[in-house]
Formats: sequence, C-alpha cells, structure tokens
Amino acid sequence: MELRQLKYFISVAQHGSFTAAAEELHVSQPALGTQVKKLEEELDVNLFNRNFHGVELTQAGTRFLSHAKDILEKIDFAARDISEFQGKVEGVVNIGVTPSSGRVLLPSILDECSTHYPDINLSCRQGYSDEMIRWVKNGDVNLAFSHEDGGDENLTAIPMLAQELCIIGPPELVGENGKPVDFSELGKFSLIQERKTHATRDLLERTAERFKIKLDIMLDADPIYMRKQMMESYKRCTISVYGLFHDEVLNGKFSARPIDTPEMIRVLYIIKKGGEGVRPAERVVLDMIEKQIKAKIEDGMYHWHEPNWQPKRGNKLRVVK
Repeated sequence: MELRQLKYFISVAQHGSFTAAAEELHVSQPALGTQVKKLEEELDVNLFNRNFHGVELTQAGTRFLSHAKDILEKIDFAARDISEFQGKVEGVVNIGVTPSSGRVLLPSILDECSTHYPDINLSCRQGYSDEMIRWVKNGDVNLAFSHEDGGDENLTAIPMLAQELCIIGPPELVGENGKPVDFSELGKFSLIQERKTHATRDLLERTAERFKIKLDIMLDADPIYMRKQMMESYKRCTISVYGLFHDEVLNGKFSARPIDTPEMIRVLYIIKKGGEGVRPAERVVLDMIEKQIKAKIEDGMYHWHEPNWQPKRGNKLRVVK
C-alpha cells in the first residue's frame, strides 16, 4: 500500500468522480484509476460503486475513508512534529474563535506570533461553540474556543477562564451599572439574542423554564455588530458576556449588570482532538493563548476569572478603564 494510493482514493471519494480527482491531482485519469484498482485488490474489497454519473463509496469504502484520512493526518503530524529539531517552529495553525475571545485575544496573539514566530501561519475562523466543536471533530481547526466541553471522549477540553453572563443594554432600561440582577427579573427586559442553536441561548431558555420565567426575546440576531445596532436603535437589551460590550459600557452607551444565578457563569475552554500530540507550532500558540488569558484575568478589564471562580456578591461589577 502506497501513500499516493491513499491520497488518490481520498480525492476520488471527496469528488465522487475520477475525472475531477485526476484534475485536482494533476495526473491522468487512467493512472489514477490504476492506482485505486491496485488498492482495492490489495484490500480485497470494492471501495467504490461505479456508474454513469460517477462513483460512490461502498460500505467498506466509507469505513476505509476514515482510516485513510487518519493515516495521512498522522504522517503529516509526524513530519511537522520533528520540525523543532531543525531549529525552527513552523506550520499552519487553524484557530476557531468565539466573538468575545476573538475580539479580545486575536490582535495580541497575531502580533506576538508575527514578531517571534514568523514561520507560523495563523488562520482564524469565527463562530459559536456548536460550530467550534464540529470544526475540531472534522479537522477544520486545530484549536478552538468553546463554552461547551464537547461531551466527546475523542476531544480534549482545557478550561481557560470563567465569565459571568450579564443583562446589557441602554442605561435607562438596564439600571445601575454593575448592580447584580436576579434571574427572576429578566422577564421585564425586551431581548435580542443569538439563535436557539447556540449554547448561551439554550442555557437561558433551560434556566428560564426551570424558574418558570418567560423571556421576552423579540428578535434573533447572530452577528454581534447587528445586535449592538439594534439594541441602540430600538432600545433593546441582550444577555451576553461582558467582554463583547466592554467599549460600549466604558463610554456610557450601555450598562451591564451580572445575573445573580449560578448557572449564569460560563467556562471558556480550548478544544482540541483528544489522543493526539500537539505539534510544536500548536504548542507555541497554545502557550501564547494561556499567557494572554492570564494577563487579562489579572488586569480585570474584561471581568475574566479563573475557571473555578464563583462570585462574591458583596462587590459590584466594576468598569475597568
């Protein structure tokens, strides 16, 4: 069995066509077909059902596809892993960030990486926790921020920090900035929230059901810039982590009041595939992230805390400039 046979097989499976795969791989179609046929003969199974419209994987082919991808990923990892013995750390590190983590951490991480590790190429994607977990499982990102631990033994979740959810909006609606609010009071606020599929929205609705509180969610809006515009224009509020609205609270446009309910503490994790080593480039980026988070926790600006933190309600939420 040759590595090129695995690469050829994966390409055909992804395209559903020998013609398209041959074009992508820059090989002739007969040569491609010959190598895939040799692979089938060695395995003594048919990997594809062939028809006039192209090809589709057999049951055996579907199972082998997973193995083939794993083999090539491990070979790629092995090659990159020994790069540190060549005296340099390099490679592509794909990071998945949530809106709050991306806004606060990305600029400093990109700056530090470009200054000290110019051979590391950072690629970033933004989404919500459910998307992060899916991207890590699919291999689309190497490291991802998530408010969910994934609940999967094939994933590793590293707790990084804790954040309070706050009711945030125009001061005349929200009230005194920093003063804790009980969950039972949330029914009086007209809210703009993320879609129901997202972890924060799901947590809110489950907690509201448990307390028998009816939330007034008048609109779903995922992009944070859109939510901010609508909150200002239509005098609405949102329930979110403080960091996303730090600037608006600082300049007095919005007030933020922490929700005085244990369930409203969110832990932010770094998610990666479990059972896999960490490439030198990934290790460097992970170290940068941990260092940046510790610094942000210490300065208190975004009200980040250690992962096991619980609030002492004697102190109000402070606006740190």
